[in-house]
Amino acid sequence: MNNEISLLTQFLDSLGPEVSGHSSSPLSPEQIEKIQLFAAGKLSPADREALLPSILENERAIHELVQTLKAEA
Repeated sequence: MNNEISLLTQFLDSLGPEVSGHSSSPLSPEQIEKIQLFAAGKLSPADREALLPSILENERAIHELVQTLKAEA
């Protein structure tokens, strides 16, 4: 899981300012919970794979993931 987080971090770093051009739709409580479970490594590989595109397409989801990861560090 740490390797996947590292790869995600590298990918997000490579996006730079373009991330702000993505959707910033509000997140539902269920989406926030899934992001938190993703960050904690508590999702199955299939669930992680299904969730990742929706995180990368939404600025608020990326922000939520980053904040969750920072809180766990």
